[in-house]
Amino acid sequence: MCLLLYVGSPQSLPLQSTPEMGVEPLDEAAAAVAQWFSQPAVQFITSGHTCSCDFPHVLSETPIEYFEGLWSNHGGRADELRSVIALLALLRDAVAAGGTVELYPVWSGDEALPPKGVISWVLADLAPDTFVFTERFMHVVHANTGAV
Repeated sequence: MCLLLYVGSPQSLPLQSTPEMGVEPLDEAAAAVAQWFSQPAVQFITSGHTCSCDFPHVLSETPIEYFEGLWSNHGGRADELRSVIALLALLRDAVAAGGTVELYPVWSGDEALPPKGVISWVLADLAPDTFVFTERFMHVVHANTGAV
């Protein structure tokens, strides 16, 4: 199984495929995930491969924030950082064009499961070194602190 990252935005993001990150349309198997987004355009984000596993993520019933030592035994951290840097650049462009972007990291086959909760982020506060998704939480990215 693989982690899959879906993005909801006011308008479709440009399709792309780089070694660090890709933006693809939803396929038929993942169409059920669109019901969880308030934004009209829902797409799939890869971390440079066929899935989203290179984005830092943790499994938890409650939101988890980065803490020192979280990745101490994680060998793929350099790939994760490259993918996160590319994702943050995409989010900057998307937020500038439309205000709010939603991200839903979920395991393959679990797209029809509802988010466990919502995590609000301010784009300027997100840094590659401390970036981490909490699986099956909807992450809402705002342009500024006044929007949270």
